[in-house]
Amino acid sequence: MDRLTCEELRAAGLGCEVVLLVATDAEAALLARALGDTSTFVVATKKLLVGYLAPLGAAGSAGGLPRSVEMAAGIAPAGIVPAAGRRVALAVSGLDKVNAAHLLTCLLQAMEPLPRLVLQVGIAGALPNKGDVASASVGDVVIATQEAYSDTGSSSPAGWLSARELGWPIGLVDGIESGGVFPIDGRLVAAALKVVALAAARADRSAPAAIRPEEHSRVLAGPCVTASLVTGLASEAQELADRWEAVAESMEGAAAAHICALYETPFLEVRGISNLVGDRDRAAWQVQRAVAAASWAARAIVDGLDGLPLAEVGARVSGDV
Repeated sequence: MDRLTCEELRAAGLGCEVVLLVATDAEAALLARALGDTSTFVVATKKLLVGYLAPLGAAGSAGGLPRSVEMAAGIAPAGIVPAAGRRVALAVSGLDKVNAAHLLTCLLQAMEPLPRLVLQVGIAGALPNKGDVASASVGDVVIATQEAYSDTGSSSPAGWLSARELGWPIGLVDGIESGGVFPIDGRLVAAALKVVALAAARADRSAPAAIRPEEHSRVLAGPCVTASLVTGLASEAQELADRWEAVAESMEGAAAAHICALYETPFLEVRGISNLVGDRDRAAWQVQRAVAAASWAARAIVDGLDGLPLAEVGARVSGDV
């Protein structure tokens, strides 16, 4: 695999409707298994898989399961996806904000036209309940309504000061300084929730886990935060929940939301909950369960892409409305 030039990267991404941005090979594994006619590239050491993402329930979409079993979980929403699936770019960035921002910038700078949607997929830790914000449990799916850099700011004798409070120049969005906080379009989030709920309602519970949601899993929407330092103390987790009223914490989400805001590209983030954020207990994390939940929800969203208000969102972020 040779490193791509910008021109080669543009050619590789031609026709891709969605960029699926993930941090690790483990988070990419189930999505990669569902890709067909796949080509693999390297972008400055980072892996890029381009291919056709099979619809949920399509033959071959779960790694060689019998067609009768796979078809049992098909959702076939309005605007049926062709059997071959949608052409997508599965981008494996590596952990943390810089890696996510780097690879996504390379892609959005090169791709012509831009993708219809950037969908970040991965695992996250659930933060404690704060007020009216529902707490997520292990195995749940969270769709972000907002992303924020929770570790960009300053400590002080008066307490924590965020980048927004300090007036730091993090990024202009629609001519307004973001302060490191990036709201995600509410219409897009609501439509994604509807698409995923429809997929769950139509899924056959007897089908293998790779092509259906867990029966008890919930799909929630709420603010998320991003930090390079994984929170490993219950007291710090509660502080984050209190400060941001956030549902979940990851290491890349705000960076991807930031870059999409700069490139005026619709963005969604889907996280499977692997652990409850508190005193660190790595042995209790359920990574594969979280990956399965996030991957399933991401595929449901890609299947239902035509039901999302992408044109309206794109017009808003570009200032055309």
